Amino acid sequence: MKKIKLVFSLVAALFVASACTDFVEPAIPYNGFETGTYLKTITAPASINFFDLANSPFKVLLECHAVDKINNVKNVDIYVNHRRGNTVTKEVLLTNIDGSAFTTTADSKWPRGTINVPMATTLSKLGFSTTNLRGGDFIEYRLVLTTLDGKTFSNNNMSSNINDPYYASPFFYRVAVVCPSNLAGTYDYTTTNITGSVADGANPAACGTGVSGKVTLTATSTAGEYTVSDGTFGQYACAWNDNPATGSIRFTDACGKIGMKGTDQYGLAYSLTYISNTATELKFKWQNNFGDSGITTLKRSSGSWPNGLN
Repeated sequence: MKKIKLVFSLVAALFVASACTDFVEPAIPYNGFETGTYLKTITAPASINFFDLANSPFKVLLECHAVDKINNVKNVDIYVNHRRGNTVTKEVLLTNIDGSAFTTTADSKWPRGTINVPMATTLSKLGFSTTNLRGGDFIEYRLVLTTLDGKTFSNNNMSSNINDPYYASPFFYRVAVVCPSNLAGTYDYTTTNITGSVADGANPAACGTGVSGKVTLTATSTAGEYTVSDGTFGQYACAWNDNPATGSIRFTDACGKIGMKGTDQYGLAYSLTYISNTATELKFKWQNNFGDSGITTLKRSSGSWPNGLN
C-alpha cells in the first residue's frame, strides 16, 4: 500500500510540474547548428502574369526569426533560374538585400522586410527577353541568408521542418508563369466568305454577302477553353437551314493563341486561323472537315480583347 501511494505521489508531482511549465516556442533547427535564423514567409510571391510581365515582380514579405527576436541578418542573396519541364538553366545571382531592410513594425514583434525585384531585372540576369517565356514555365528563386556572425542558411542546410506550416521558411520559391484567360461572354458576330459543300446539299449562296448574330463563349472547367453556342457562327442556319453547330466544339486560348477544336453534333472536326485583333474586333477564319468555312468577326460591345491574342 505504501508503494502504491509513493508512485501516485510521484505521478501527481510530475503532472503539477508539467502543468506549471511556461510555453516554449519551437527551437530553430538547422543541420549542424544548435540554433539559427530563418525567414518566415508572411506574404508569398504571386504568379507571373504572362500578359503583364511589367507588373509581375518577385515580391515576398519575410519575417526574421532569431534568438531574442533581434535582427541578426547581415544580408540575403537571391539566386534565380528558369525551368521548363525538366530543363533548368544555371542558377545566377539576381540581387542582394542588406540586413537593414528588416525592421520591427507594429504588425509584428519580429523584424520584417520586403524583397521586391522587377521582372525586367530577373529576365536581364537570366539573359532572357520576354519572348523566352511561355505559359507553364517557372522562375525559381532561392534565398541565402548570412547572419552577422557569419553563418549562412538556405534550403540546402535546413532541417525538413523549417518548411512546415509553422516555420513557413522554404528559402525557395517556384513561381509559375500563368496565362489568365477571360474570353467568356456574349458577342455580336459577322460571318462572310461562307463556303459549304454544294454537292452534299449546302447552299452558301443563301448566306449572301454575310450573316450576323450573337454567339456565347462559356468558360469550361479547363482553363483557356470555352464552349461555343454556334461553332459555324451562323453558317449552318443560312447554308444548311440547320440548328447551330454545338457538340464538343471548344474555342481555345493558349497564352493568347486562339484556336478551335472538338467536333459538332455530326462528328465534324473544327479548326481556326487567326487573322487580326483591333481591340474591339477579333477576326479569324474557321473551318470544319466537311468543307464548311467562313471568316468571322467577333465584336465586343464593351471593353477590349486582350492585346496578346493572336
